[in-house]
Amino acid sequence: MATSQDRVLIVGAASKQAGIPATVFEQDTSPTSRHRDWNFGIYWAQSRLEECLPPNLHHLVKSTQTDPNYEPSVDEKLNIFNGHTGEMMNSLPAPYSMRIRRRPWLELLTTGIDVRYGKRLSSVSVTDISMTIAFEDGTSETGTLLIGAEGAHSPTREFLFRRSPQEAALLSCPIVTTATLTTFPKEIAGELAKLHPKHIITFDPAGMIVWIGGLFPSHCDHDRELIVTGSDAILADLKCRAEKLAFPFKDAIQSVPNGTRAWHARLSYWPTKPWDNHNGKVTLAGDAAHPMTFRNAIADAAEFQTCLSSSSNNLVEAVAKYEKEMWARGFEAVKVNLENSIALHDWKKVLLSPFYKAGIKRDAEVGVSEEGKVDEKGQAKGGEGELFDE
Repeated sequence: MATSQDRVLIVGAASKQAGIPATVFEQDTSPTSRHRDWNFGIYWAQSRLEECLPPNLHHLVKSTQTDPNYEPSVDEKLNIFNGHTGEMMNSLPAPYSMRIRRRPWLELLTTGIDVRYGKRLSSVSVTDISMTIAFEDGTSETGTLLIGAEGAHSPTREFLFRRSPQEAALLSCPIVTTATLTTFPKEIAGELAKLHPKHIITFDPAGMIVWIGGLFPSHCDHDRELIVTGSDAILADLKCRAEKLAFPFKDAIQSVPNGTRAWHARLSYWPTKPWDNHNGKVTLAGDAAHPMTFRNAIADAAEFQTCLSSSSNNLVEAVAKYEKEMWARGFEAVKVNLENSIALHDWKKVLLSPFYKAGIKRDAEVGVSEEGKVDEKGQAKGGEGELFDE
């Protein structure tokens, strides 16, 4: 049974629904220290959001959308265009999908949560009855359970595999993303909005995917943090690659003002594998547990709470149940996402990919779904994370 002495320490993210005292330690110095306010998509995972948020907060999720006035519907579509011809290739089902802004989303999630900022993890130690985490600022905290949810480059994962560090190492994917934040001229923005009010995807024979997502601007949209050496070269390369695209995709990219900050990164992944949780004292969630070409995290929070409820709040038993389900789900999700991401960059395989054929929706008859996978009935098994993310 969970006792009054139980305390969960979470590095990176949290949910309040479990009913056990928890403290979140965030390496950022404040909620607004990252000035870049990007957005991401939520698809079938909305069905589990209610498990993670109290009713008063779940009601406010729509207000965190890139367009707070947008009303998601069962008929939601994700339009795909041929980048070279401009023709629409397909209109994929994406029921109730939403594009969410990072900053208001974080503000919503941290409501009523004990969050300590400026806490960068430096070490983890475990005893028979507790675990202790130390931070680079010289402080430390002791609790009953540590959940490492600090992202793909997880020091908690490194601790769990410290006897064989290579087992925790990220693997490189042959896909590089290039991204920038900008404001389009009115005419181009209008043309893009005609194609879809939220987002646009293009594929082309050159193996390049273009994702354009619109969002309402804020006073802090300009990225003052990610000053990437060579931004001009990155932007020039992006514009060069866009030369063969059709209107308005080429025009949108070419309209990005020179001098706009841009960055790129090679995608990486880590096939989820079992670890020693030190008798239920240390575990992982989110990108720390299954970093993949695109994201998948909400199911972890919901699943842990389900396991906790079915284990009479026994943390050791709950962690064991959670990991058994998540290890299998995470491994499959990482594998499928990698295969799908690579296929979508191969023109010969695009039209055969599960994503292109079925879109982003969840088969209501399955309990756990993997993004981009199609079952024997031809039903798409959705995915909560992103096929294309900013």
